[in-house]
Formats: sequence, structure tokens, C-alpha cells
Amino acid sequence: MENIEIILEDFRKNELDKLVFDELKINSLEVKSSHFFDNSIEEDIEFHQIKSFQEVLSPSGTGNVFLNQINIGCSLRDVMIIFSFDKDFGDITFNFSQGELFEGKSSEVRLKAMKMVESLVGLKSNFNIPSIRIGFEPALDNDSCLVEIGQDAVDIKSVVEQILK
Repeated sequence: MENIEIILEDFRKNELDKLVFDELKINSLEVKSSHFFDNSIEEDIEFHQIKSFQEVLSPSGTGNVFLNQINIGCSLRDVMIIFSFDKDFGDITFNFSQGELFEGKSSEVRLKAMKMVESLVGLKSNFNIPSIRIGFEPALDNDSCLVEIGQDAVDIKSVVEQILK
């Protein structure tokens, strides 16, 4: 079974804490495992030790957190989130089993995809994200990217159709 990836591209680092804590509401209780490197103290740390992702990932940095579940318009289980940042911008990748999205009755799958896309479009607008790629791992490759939500106006139904075809 393949994995689905959602990549929030060129996310502004100064919005990271707001996304993680306020919008996605990620808390330590949902974390199965995590790994970050704190450049300021030059030590490996875990999610529960982080007060500010912006600080931990500065001047640049990477890290990951594996969650029991997260809500991105719909509930997704066993989701790995990878943070990869340079000085001001970075990518946030959500990685999960395709079964989380594609298993169930076709009406349930369509509804789940619709709610997820609506949520992603909301994040894109709220955080001024230039591009969101959705596809099979690796979604950065054009061959495995199902859809890219860019600067143009978004037809949510069309995006859902591209994901489900």
C-alpha cells in the first residue's frame, strides 16, 4: 500500500507556531514519536520540549513528529509530519497510508476528500501558502503528484476529482 503526501510548500517560518499549536492543535498526547535538533543547545529534542518551532528550526532545521491522529478537515490516523526549513521558508509534509483516505464506501471517501481539500484551501488562504501538492509519495515528483493547488482560484470539486481518479 502506498502513502499519500500533502506538502505545504514555501511555508513562512514565522507562522509555524500558529499553524502547529493554534490551527492543527497538535498536542503531546497524540505524539507517538518525534525528533528535532535544537541548534541553540546542539541537542536532539522531542515534541513535548518545544515551546517555539520557529526557534528550534532556526537558522535552518528539520524535524518530524509521528501522530496517532490529526484532523485536516477529516480525521487521519498514523500521520508523519516532516518539517524542513531554511532561513525564512520551508516545507511541511504530511505523510500517511492511502487507506486513511481511500478506504470505505465511495460516498464516504468523496466526503473525506472534500473535507480535507476544503481544510487545506483554508490553510492556504489563512497562511498565504503559495502551493500545496497532494499525491502519492513522493508528491514532489510530477509523476506521483495528483494535484497542485497553486495561486489560481481553486475549484474544490475539481481538485477532489483529480485526487479520486
